[in-house]
Amino acid sequence: MTPTDAQTFWISEKIPNDQLLLYCFEGQSESLEDVRRAVLDRASSIPDLCVRIREVPWHLDYPLWEPMPVDQSLVVTHRLPDSSWEQCINAIEVLLENHVNPRATPWLLHLFEGVRGAPRCDGPALIAVLQVAHSLADGKRASAVARTLFSADEPKSTEIDRRSISSVEILARAALRLPSQIYRLFRDGRAGHQAQLQLQADTESGVVAPQAPNRPKVTSNIAPDAHRLVRMVVRDAADLRADGVSVTVGAMTAISVAMTKYLLAADGVVPPELGAEVTIAKDGKPKSRNHFRNAGVGLFPEVTDLRERADRITESLAERRVRAAHPSSAASDRALEAVPGPLIRWGVQQYDFTAIPETVTGNTVVSSVARGAADLVFGGAAVRFTAGFPSLSPVMSLTHGVHGIGDTVTISITTSPSAIADIDHYEQLMHDAIDEVRDTFARRV
Repeated sequence: MTPTDAQTFWISEKIPNDQLLLYCFEGQSESLEDVRRAVLDRASSIPDLCVRIREVPWHLDYPLWEPMPVDQSLVVTHRLPDSSWEQCINAIEVLLENHVNPRATPWLLHLFEGVRGAPRCDGPALIAVLQVAHSLADGKRASAVARTLFSADEPKSTEIDRRSISSVEILARAALRLPSQIYRLFRDGRAGHQAQLQLQADTESGVVAPQAPNRPKVTSNIAPDAHRLVRMVVRDAADLRADGVSVTVGAMTAISVAMTKYLLAADGVVPPELGAEVTIAKDGKPKSRNHFRNAGVGLFPEVTDLRERADRITESLAERRVRAAHPSSAASDRALEAVPGPLIRWGVQQYDFTAIPETVTGNTVVSSVARGAADLVFGGAAVRFTAGFPSLSPVMSLTHGVHGIGDTVTISITTSPSAIADIDHYEQLMHDAIDEVRDTFARRV
């Protein structure tokens, strides 16, 4: 494993961070048993679905990916108390409360057959939920895996390494690599320090924007309890898009409206610094399975004109992307890559993930991934929409996923009863906010 992915794995033991990728299909023409057999056959040809984590004896090095057989236990069929969409949502909430053990398997596929009342479906739906450990894949990579799994086309022939190595060989490799790691640690650490000095100079000269300010905590920054609540707001992508405004920014504008109204009722005040912690893809070819950064982006609740607010969000997001692309970021990554595994694990073990800071990077999380054309087929059924549910943390009890496929976008809401007890009310606020954004954008054409 790369240092980044190993760190993600070790953090997941403190704060579970599984991803759930939901795909809704309508028009199933194959039996569930045939569906299971076909998807298992397809999964066995996808390299990312044929590995699991193997830890090194005494944690003397980073864990590694070892071959994993694909068997029937990896596809789980669920029977609902009734076939309603509401019952399916309840079952998904339970999935969010249970996590995969990537040492045994880093993924599971959950199937719900014959679900009635799903958005964009006139008849019964087949709901597929791919549960993935974050150490296996970030949102973009996991979406690519799901696309291969559900594609109507035959997957490209890929040779899968199914060799296994002994613990003695693993430890020998670690010992041989240690001297070069120590050398690189000093070399790349020094280079990283120089890059940080250059970032400071570029910030002072105005070449890049300053670091995003931390934000005061609000109701959504309390610790969640053990239970999860989810809702999915499925809309046309056109409702969130305008000239110069991406779907991501349109969704963030709607999120800012819904959060503002909710917080006014819950807290009586909305801080002008209200912002979101947003996932931003790193530049360049991925070296790790997790190839992204997090950045704080303003939501500008004090800006009443929603088109102007969208422009401010666009500007804030662009500033974060430029800063994230500064050479200092790549230098920091190289420095991390040189740190021996035991040191990174020790750092994760020492960190107090339960500590509540005075200020936060964002008042919600927004994770946005475009999942391509609406040409996926599963069990003879056509895809209608897709969704995802960013995980909660001790200081984040409200997250939003923005996931598009074809001309449809879903804003998914994930929270906990400790933060938002009436999630149906918040779901309606989100629908109303999207209507408001759509109407404002239409008037400004």
